[in-house]
Amino acid sequence: MEKKRRKIENFENIDLRDTNTYIYEKISLKRHTNKKEGLSIEYFDVKPNYGSGYIYCMRTKDIHITLSRYRLKKDLTYIQSSENESIHINFMLTGEKIIQMETLDDLFLESRETFMAVITNYKGCIKLFGKKLFTEIKITLPVTFLLAHGFVNNYKLKTLSDERLILPITDELFSILENLERKAVSKVINKIYLNAKVFELMALLLESYKNSNGHVKWPHDKMLKKLYQIKQLITSNLNKNFSLAELAGQVGVNGHTLNKEFIRVFGCTVNEFSIAEKMNYAKYMLENTQKMVYQIAEEIGYKNATHFTAAFKRFTNLTPKVYRTKA
Repeated sequence: MEKKRRKIENFENIDLRDTNTYIYEKISLKRHTNKKEGLSIEYFDVKPNYGSGYIYCMRTKDIHITLSRYRLKKDLTYIQSSENESIHINFMLTGEKIIQMETLDDLFLESRETFMAVITNYKGCIKLFGKKLFTEIKITLPVTFLLAHGFVNNYKLKTLSDERLILPITDELFSILENLERKAVSKVINKIYLNAKVFELMALLLESYKNSNGHVKWPHDKMLKKLYQIKQLITSNLNKNFSLAELAGQVGVNGHTLNKEFIRVFGCTVNEFSIAEKMNYAKYMLENTQKMVYQIAEEIGYKNATHFTAAFKRFTNLTPKVYRTKA
């Protein structure tokens, strides 16, 4: 069971910590650079061993925009760390990614979703999913730039730890982003246009956060959020033994689809995840409490200590009593 559990992390990792390198510099090759009137645009082609597509990097003195459109051959994660304080605006036009942080819950971003947040001392990794079209526009700005232009008067910008951080991309936002991509691809973009569009996007996002009041209607096809809901349901109810059909019914999909998508995203079946969570909780209780084995068994949904002991031994190769003596 431990071997299957480790499959959750069994995909390619690229470590960008302490390198001052962006992910696009690792997975793509620079094709061309265009500089004029305070605007620099770098054009990259994704390396064939990673997939196909392009990445454009647009920079002014204060604004850094990456426009990505590619399809990876397989899942990819990259590890990042940064001590700088900056504003990050992320528009996921198509595709999926998970932002994993050391001290916070995972952040799931799916097609036509966006967020804007102040990020300081970020440490974590980002998982991108292969075999799907990935189209994303990311904007990075220093906080001082926003202050200088009066964008945060009487408004507290969100952080990655805030609830209701992710918003749907409205048709108005989507139209602006499409035009921005079209001009970048056709190489007719300039600094004035870029600044104007960034200001417009930020103003619309600030207004959306202000007006949402936490009440956001999501489409029913957001699979990552459904999978996260299932994970939360399992980990919050370890004393229960949900059937696959029960869990699938909670998020409005069939059992086969739920299991297939769970494996795709987390690297294990729903049942494997549930057992691992129960056993890891049992290990913690054996190490840190004096509770009897039968009591721990009841807390994680086993009817008797015998069944629990057999399951625990399959998971750890040790009985609960032996595990406790060695802990």
